[in-house]
Amino acid sequence: MVVQREKPVSFSGYAPSGHHVTVAFADVACTTTADSTGEWRVSFPAMPACNESRSVSAKCLELNREIVLEDVLVGEVWLCSGQSNMEMPVWSEQPFWFTANAEAEVAAADHPLIRFFDTIAIRDIAPKEPKHDLNPGAGWRPCTPETVRNFSACGYFFGRQLQADQNVPIGLIAAYWGGTDIAAWISAEKMESSGWAPFRSPKPSSRECQEYHATWRKYIQEYADLQNWLREFEEFCNYPREISDLYFDDSQWPTCPDGRPKVPRPGRYAHRLTFELPDELAGRDITITLGRLDDVDTTYFNGQQIGHTSLETPEYWWTIRKYQVPAAATHAGQNVVTVIHDNHFNSGTCAFTTVEIEVIGQRPHTVYPIVRSTVLKQLPSDFPPRPAIQLPLSAIRAENGPNAPNTLYNANVAPLVRYPLRGVIWYQGCNNAGELSYYQLHKMLIEDWREKWNDPEMPFLIVQLAAFEEHRPYHRLPETYFADRPIPEYPPYAVTREIQARMVEEYRNVGAIVAFDCGDHSDIHPRDKQTIGYRLAKKAEQLLENSSIVADGPTFAGIRLELDKIRVFFKHTGSGLTTTDGEAPKGFMIGDRNGRLVWAKAVIEGNTVVVSSPEIPEPQRVRYAFISFCKVNLCNREGFAAMPFRSDTMDYRKMLASASYHLEDTPNHESLIFSKEN
Repeated sequence: MVVQREKPVSFSGYAPSGHHVTVAFADVACTTTADSTGEWRVSFPAMPACNESRSVSAKCLELNREIVLEDVLVGEVWLCSGQSNMEMPVWSEQPFWFTANAEAEVAAADHPLIRFFDTIAIRDIAPKEPKHDLNPGAGWRPCTPETVRNFSACGYFFGRQLQADQNVPIGLIAAYWGGTDIAAWISAEKMESSGWAPFRSPKPSSRECQEYHATWRKYIQEYADLQNWLREFEEFCNYPREISDLYFDDSQWPTCPDGRPKVPRPGRYAHRLTFELPDELAGRDITITLGRLDDVDTTYFNGQQIGHTSLETPEYWWTIRKYQVPAAATHAGQNVVTVIHDNHFNSGTCAFTTVEIEVIGQRPHTVYPIVRSTVLKQLPSDFPPRPAIQLPLSAIRAENGPNAPNTLYNANVAPLVRYPLRGVIWYQGCNNAGELSYYQLHKMLIEDWREKWNDPEMPFLIVQLAAFEEHRPYHRLPETYFADRPIPEYPPYAVTREIQARMVEEYRNVGAIVAFDCGDHSDIHPRDKQTIGYRLAKKAEQLLENSSIVADGPTFAGIRLELDKIRVFFKHTGSGLTTTDGEAPKGFMIGDRNGRLVWAKAVIEGNTVVVSSPEIPEPQRVRYAFISFCKVNLCNREGFAAMPFRSDTMDYRKMLASASYHLEDTPNHESLIFSKEN
């Protein structure tokens, strides 16, 4: 592992209450006593970075037992968090779910001084209260071609650049979850202290539940194509029922040592989890909790069906499976859980690192199953895609999923706060696109994590949302789609980018890097994570070293009206303004006082850009890349892209001082709706 340099290092663990524990690290030994709960902790003074590995030993004197951790480095530790664009791996078998030049990047990923701690296989939800420890199963691993495959591409390229520039060990801790709201990553304590009343109870109201089920019934009744598709899928993927039997011979199925079976294509898969049930739990009613699963499943315990998660289940695509098992189905010794897993899309995932077994009134018991998996049927390439289901927001933020407020902080961040960090890289916002309340929530997140790590100026680096129009990678939008379309007044993605940029003005040691130019109009997960990682690393170095190195692109500084033109002034111009392709700047819009917006001609003059259009004889305002997607090329000579902006921005702090509001995403994105929630 890697521990943070220049900060005190703590080690903790458990021993019988009152027993003495001696911990030795870096030629220093400390002795402590386990408290009444059995926990002990020791701290070592801050140390400089060291590329040579060391060991840590913890010895309980009374038990004469010693635990030794080998290969410990001292360097820079960063938390990589957010949603799917931070989660996107360097390489995978899933189409459209890997970085550019993935095979070459994997082959070259031999960096022994970079270490990964990836929680993706063990990530969990905890709606009620913070957890003290992570679920078992995660561990530190050195960066190799094998380990880099499933790790965050954004995080890896960030760490690779940092390590090359600083020549110190780099530790990257991953805590991310695709498709999640920012509210899920904030502690309840912070929300309460901020007066964020709407989130005091994550449980949806009865009205919201009725709305969800009414929507589901509407789709079942009105959309026969969905029913027909499900029927065709079932007929094609029919399977022998004896697979679920306890004594079915699965010895020829491939094992999954990390508990993460591969489901790269749409189809039906079978997973069998074999484990020993302790004698004291045999013959009793139990509850078992499996990993997350995308999309739906039917699950058996020793051949008896115990659960089924269908499309009607809110957040079915990532719900942690928790099923009741009757006493008659359990027995001492070997037991088998069989999961028949239907993956409707190419992005199916599952994780079965542990099985948690509960009996009412007792502490949960964790077992580590042997996981075997096989393909029952894979859909042919000409099988039609499943019709989409549009669900209300209340379903997306249901209590049993990862979008319930506080739940991801509780399960995936709270256990990490004892581990000193240098800083955070954060890539999230798609799920909150267009919500003006994101301004307040983002401020809460930064303040919350800095408070929890007891580091009021901990570096926090934000990736602005990339350019994006509609997620349809299999059936891409034609380039003609963008010709002569009207310019919306309040594009949701543009508003979110603006809020992300505003965090830099609110706090010290917060940086925002541009990803707009890396975007893809038909894929919400752009492939170019190398550029994003490079920009994050340079911004981190600028903040940490208090350096004058250029790590920002041209940033809006003001305008001057010049009759039929507008002159735009910038800061962070570096050694001068230019464009990536040598052509005139693209992506500028100007508007009049009546609300009209048109695309503008732009010309670089020194460190300014002059914009105009014959359609707007008296322009009053200017925008750059303030839209979901467009082509852009403005940058400084150091190669850092210009940040999207609008000159007619709003005062978020004043507007949201006493209430939270949302930008309603209408079909034309043109209606700004203010609705006071509380």
